[in-house]
Amino acid sequence: MKTFIALIATSALLLLSGCNTWSGVKQDAKEVGTTAGKGIEKAGEKIRDISK
Repeated sequence: MKTFIALIATSALLLLSGCNTWSGVKQDAKEVGTTAGKGIEKAGEKIRDISK
C-alpha cells in the first residue's frame, strides 16, 4: 500500500512539474504578497494622517 501511495505521489509531482501550474501558483503568491504589502502601507498612511 505504501508503494502505491508513493507511486501516486510521484506521478502527481511529475505531472505538476511538467506544466505551468506551479509557475502560476508562484506568480499568484507573489501578487498576493505585493497586494498585502500595499494594503499595509495604505493603512499605515491613514493612521499617520489621523494622528496628525
